[in-house]
Amino acid sequence: MVSTAFLMDAETVVKELSQEKRSERMEQRVKPTMKQAIEFAAAMSGTDTSEFVSAAAFQAAMDKITGMRYTRLSGEDATRFFAALERKRGPNEAMRELMAGYDESMDEDGD
Repeated sequence: MVSTAFLMDAETVVKELSQEKRSERMEQRVKPTMKQAIEFAAAMSGTDTSEFVSAAAFQAAMDKITGMRYTRLSGEDATRFFAALERKRGPNEAMRELMAGYDESMDEDGD
């Protein structure tokens, strides 16, 4: 079963990681200079290359996932966004048609 813990909060991720065994492999080709730098940084960190690369890649992945969870708006964009939310408008024709189709499909499922 594939875990989706990485989509949860940091506490859930840490709990999930503590219960997992290292069972998956990843392999990639790198340029010689990149390899030397990674090996040197791993040694400076007191860890092996595999652990160093795994931790760095995982941290980069979590940073990307976390960053994609939020939308940042400028002051002007935020003002326009909240003004649009506060406007009271009924559904337009396209929305009425969409909901009519949904209602019909729900009626068919209930038969």
